[in-house]
Amino acid sequence: MLSLGRGSDFAFKRPDTFGQIVQALIFTFVIHAVVLGIGAIGLWIGSKGFSVGQWDGKAKAMWAFIVSMGLGLLSCALASNDKLHKWLRSKNVTNKNSYPSKWYSTFVRHNRLVTLHLTDERRLFGWPVEWPSGPLEGQFIMLNPGWLGEDGVALPFGAELLVIDSSKVQWVEFSAVEEVSS
Repeated sequence: MLSLGRGSDFAFKRPDTFGQIVQALIFTFVIHAVVLGIGAIGLWIGSKGFSVGQWDGKAKAMWAFIVSMGLGLLSCALASNDKLHKWLRSKNVTNKNSYPSKWYSTFVRHNRLVTLHLTDERRLFGWPVEWPSGPLEGQFIMLNPGWLGEDGVALPFGAELLVIDSSKVQWVEFSAVEEVSS
């Protein structure tokens, strides 16, 4: 099943080596702190007469795995859907979003029909199912595409999907049609 309005690549850029090391150190510290907190809660519960098991190296490793998986999934979700940055923008902390470029951000925020103006002066009309992270790399996947004639009327294309390289696209025009909810 196709989902309209999804980009083809990850929503965030991978940090450089130094940034990856900094992220790894931060995540390690957070995971360690959460596991210590879980251990302290377990000791407190145990002091009340209820024990769920022994707090040893195996228990710490299991909780570190659970916390790291949860933290990883949460950070991926926050980095790819702009919810954290939206909240930060509402508090005037930043004016940035979590997407890798204005190009990608525009496609995510404006779920509507587009017209791709090609370098050979043809125009392709359709729903962008997937799109590249930026204008210089990747492909568009267009659902129910149609060529636009000189009179602006869509001519049937005869295919359900069309993959077109972004290097063939001069610019993208977003339709004035009402946005579709995802």
